[in-house]
Amino acid sequence: MGDTHAIGDTVDIRAPGGPEIRWRTQRMVSLGADAELAASIASSDADVHDIERLLKAGCSLELAWTITRPIEDSAKPEPPASLRRGDALDSDG
Repeated sequence: MGDTHAIGDTVDIRAPGGPEIRWRTQRMVSLGADAELAASIASSDADVHDIERLLKAGCSLELAWTITRPIEDSAKPEPPASLRRGDALDSDG
């Protein structure tokens, strides 16, 4: 368990660069996410299996991420460019 961090009696299996984060990142890439989005999802508390179920039900990856994205993530910086498609639609031009 060399990739884990102990915090008191708690073990953090989602250590940066750890095996769970690597697996979550690889899984999201295999589902169609670009590297930036995959890394964002992998390091979040979003349930990857929920995202998979939403994709199988016909949701786009963007919608699945919006639905499963933890509330505290909404205070973080803007989502990756791949999720900001509507920006051009909001302009007056």
